[in-house]
Amino acid sequence: MLNLLSEPKQDGPIAILPTETQGTLHADWLKDFFDSSKDDVLSQSFAEGVLLKSSGTEIKIAPEAEALLNSWGNRWIDKLQAGVAVPPGPYFTRTTLCGKSCGFMMIIKGHLFWLPNQRTKTASMEPFAEWRVAIKDAFDIRGLKTSMCNKAYLELYPPASATASSIIHIIEGGSSILEKTKLSSFLSREEAAESVDFQAPWNPRADGYQTTGGSISGSAAAVAAYDWIDIGIGTDTNGSIRRPAQCNGIFGLRPSQGIFPQDGMFTVFKHFDVPGIFARDLDKLAAFAKTWYGTRLTEGNAENLPLRVILPTDLLPEEDNPQKKIVLDFLEDFESFLHIKADRIKLSELWAQSPPKEAEGQGMHEYLDDVGRDTFLYANYHSGTAFHDTYCEKFGKKPFVSKFVQWRWKVGSTISNKVHEEAMRRMDVYKDWFLNVVMQVGETETFVVMQSEDVSPKYRDDPPPSVFPNTSTSPDTANASSQRILHPARLAPMVDFIHSRSPRDCDPR
Repeated sequence: MLNLLSEPKQDGPIAILPTETQGTLHADWLKDFFDSSKDDVLSQSFAEGVLLKSSGTEIKIAPEAEALLNSWGNRWIDKLQAGVAVPPGPYFTRTTLCGKSCGFMMIIKGHLFWLPNQRTKTASMEPFAEWRVAIKDAFDIRGLKTSMCNKAYLELYPPASATASSIIHIIEGGSSILEKTKLSSFLSREEAAESVDFQAPWNPRADGYQTTGGSISGSAAAVAAYDWIDIGIGTDTNGSIRRPAQCNGIFGLRPSQGIFPQDGMFTVFKHFDVPGIFARDLDKLAAFAKTWYGTRLTEGNAENLPLRVILPTDLLPEEDNPQKKIVLDFLEDFESFLHIKADRIKLSELWAQSPPKEAEGQGMHEYLDDVGRDTFLYANYHSGTAFHDTYCEKFGKKPFVSKFVQWRWKVGSTISNKVHEEAMRRMDVYKDWFLNVVMQVGETETFVVMQSEDVSPKYRDDPPPSVFPNTSTSPDTANASSQRILHPARLAPMVDFIHSRSPRDCDPR
């Protein structure tokens, strides 16, 4: 990030050209520079704005060079002051608050952003030097504001004084942080039709009008849309990595709970919230995870335990459908790769056979009936009270939040501390039962294969789900044995795999 210009000529892509030795800029030199460059980002579209590097002497522009630049869409040309140490290549200027609706949210004014290329990245020995990263705007980065995709929140709080612990390691390791990205406000499950303060990102898959999922909509859309963005970083509570990964057709990884400290990261349920990552390529996902998580990735892992794969059949739809077939086909491939046969189990039957004593005879679904609501929505409400009260005190009015966030907070406000504590106790009982009876921790190294939820294409113009005021229809109040809550409740890592997508009317891709 370089603050080189007193005021950029215009927002958008620009190219800085190494013209220190050029007395006159000719078309042949321009064509050769753009055509022969080894930079994997630079293209003629960056000639929209041109900055000429100078040794202090005047640089003339030949008429044929000016004509060529105009054919490439050039809008302005300027000269960098002599002696500025900045490498030539592609850059991006942004002086307004909001960036492209594809998922970028720029919150720095009057700055020049370098889009680093593959050649310069790999020359560094820093651990993250080869990575271009987009980060969800729920993480604090020193000197930048955090918006939570809510204008009132953005207005209330000053730029962050420190960077989130989980992010500073990446920055200090040499990563190129490209953007902070959009999200569903306050980590909610907003669909596109519910996004009010900032337009929801656009999904590049299928016909381009499917929703991006939430809450990490921007990071997922950015990774899916641009192959020069290596990694998207976000947070996951009860689906914020999983839903955008499946909606945008990319890989997602939710790591084990507690692998990173949570300071500088907005949370709505500290028992579940954890940073996670997106990638278009599974090898890149694994490589970045190994570097980012370091030794924490393998701490506590037992060695030489027998491998085991399980498929909870009661989490699959009863009827045959394309999604179920994909899961079963993947399982068959996984079995073949590991040379083992998966155990088909039913969680409810296993609970009935080996129930935790704390359940006192209750079936699994009965025992966990309201646990999802009474744990998550209680914590969600209390995560927003400081913001709400501080805004009211400072501005003399209530902050605007979307109807879905209002609904979450309204339901959460009705849950007493006593009810919440009982729900948390039941969640812990379920977690221990699942780890010991289902996962057989300490005895086997167990992989669980399941679909994350029943899915069908959802579109930007679809009306919001009818969750007001009937709590039974919201995913936030799902039974704690559901797929969405099962993953974080058992504390284990989870990887989302790409699956085929259904078009709306036709699929141009």
